[in-house]
Amino acid sequence: MEYIIDKEYENVRLDRFLRKKYEDISLTEIFKGIRTGKVKVNGKKSKENYRLQFEDVVKVFFNGGETKEEKLVSVEDKEIEKIKKLIVYEDDKILIFNKKGNMVMHKGSGYEYGISEMLKTYLKNENFNFVNRIDKATSGLIIGAKSLVVTRELAEDIRNRDIDKKYYILVNGRVKEKEFKIKSWLKKIEDKVIEVDKFEEGAKESISTFKVIEYGKGCTLLEGTLGSGRTHQLRVQLANKGNYIIGDNKYGENKSKIKEKMMYLFSHYVKIERYGIEINLPVPEEFLSKLGNN
Repeated sequence: MEYIIDKEYENVRLDRFLRKKYEDISLTEIFKGIRTGKVKVNGKKSKENYRLQFEDVVKVFFNGGETKEEKLVSVEDKEIEKIKKLIVYEDDKILIFNKKGNMVMHKGSGYEYGISEMLKTYLKNENFNFVNRIDKATSGLIIGAKSLVVTRELAEDIRNRDIDKKYYILVNGRVKEKEFKIKSWLKKIEDKVIEVDKFEEGAKESISTFKVIEYGKGCTLLEGTLGSGRTHQLRVQLANKGNYIIGDNKYGENKSKIKEKMMYLFSHYVKIERYGIEINLPVPEEFLSKLGNN
């Protein structure tokens, strides 16, 4: 198989390029293929960490294992129209989407397709990818990239904490501190995340800052800012503080007789310094109604 490198894969490591093109071949076999000459760049053996250049010719002599070409899913026009209304920003590189609670981001777990697959169909672009994820029950802003180049750039920005994200959070009870920080260690155990007092194997340091926006009847509206991006970070830390997020059936207390239709966690703010993009959405009406101050 022969590949001519285009702008999408320029400056990508050879091993990562092959991993993308040959998902059914183990990384061990890919490394072995590079060492033994089953992979050549411009007619010569190369190293796995070689960064591909525009118009490089990569020849691969693996026997099968190629990644199957992803086909765009068939989505009804009325669903596409619903999706289009939730796009809050779009240019030639980036799309920012206002996800509603309980919308799935990707196919799987009983879902034929998610927001990602629908947007690929709408854009007619198989290279579209979300670069950040939020829980199914969480609502708000998610960032999508229209090319693999932009995906890599934004993924690097997320790793370096160069993209700012803030959340509106409605929690149970009255939070006394007007501003506070939670610094703890979070560890995933099966399908849940637990908070531990100090480092132990598998635990990751997690930092969040909060400020009170408004008090309601038996609840508090907070704004939370992530200092790290751990799974269920805000949910676990606030629950362990004693102020669980209203509607959180996994970490919240289920003593209330009122069954909530949603979880009151909303990603309202994102700032992408690299591209000069800043989006700030207002507090959702559902949050204001739940506060009971209207």
